[in-house]
Amino acid sequence: MATYVTGGSGRLGGEVLKLMDAVPLVRRPSGLKGEIVTDFSSESLKGQLSDADSVVHLAGSMRFWDRKDLWETNHALTKNLVDACPPDCNFHFASSITVYGKQMAEIPADENTPLNPDTEYAKSKAAAEQEARRMKHNSIFRIAVIYGPGYYDYYSVFRMMRKGKMMILGGGGNRLPFVHVEDAASAIASAHAKKATGAYVLCGGPVTQSRCYELAAEALGCAPPSKHVSPKLALAYAKLEETLGAFTGAKPMFTSEHIRILSSDRAFDSSKAGRGLGFRPRPIGDGIREMAKEYLAQQQA
Repeated sequence: MATYVTGGSGRLGGEVLKLMDAVPLVRRPSGLKGEIVTDFSSESLKGQLSDADSVVHLAGSMRFWDRKDLWETNHALTKNLVDACPPDCNFHFASSITVYGKQMAEIPADENTPLNPDTEYAKSKAAAEQEARRMKHNSIFRIAVIYGPGYYDYYSVFRMMRKGKMMILGGGGNRLPFVHVEDAASAIASAHAKKATGAYVLCGGPVTQSRCYELAAEALGCAPPSKHVSPKLALAYAKLEETLGAFTGAKPMFTSEHIRILSSDRAFDSSKAGRGLGFRPRPIGDGIREMAKEYLAQQQA
């Protein structure tokens, strides 16, 4: 019997593979040890997963502006995997806290809070959760916004901060939900080892938008943002970038989803993951300092 991991070439997948003996399933050769290249069709997966004891499904799309890609990668791919898995296989799925929506039914939200997916990304993840639940043995990880070294998208924020161009969305007192990539990977590996079932929220302690900038500024040696911008204005700009990107193929610096994440007030209770999986998220300041150190080293290289 074998354990298979999707998304192994991604940052989270790479951390998970460090913690378990598993076979990576990849769409194209990536150099991972023991990887199997597949087109992720139901037909090919049925042969490849015939001996699966566990599948850790981490692959997904975050192309928030591409509805087709979101549904094909997040929902259809999950369905194909579930269809191909042996009946007694343990299926572990990486979902997202976005399934609760930006206007949540309660704060802090936990595994029992009603879902309210309000974007195509969130809806595709919620639909994928339903596919995962078709497996008799399943665990679902509702993962907060992942950060840590290697997440280079954050470095555009660092650059803007150092140039004095970053602005606070709204008042800045809204709470942001983050989780360090290594902490999320550790919880997922724990669930695999324990053959855990059920849903788990993986999120660090709440921190305000302004405090995030203060921690980053301290680590970067620059002043934190002091100017404010209306979230509605920032959202309009992001939508314009997405429209242009749809025609040019360029990746937007900030998407509508990024703006909504930064301007929404959300907090989560991860105590279930703490009890069942030993989830102990590190203070966000520690992770931001790691990222800032990596960013500054790259600038000096």
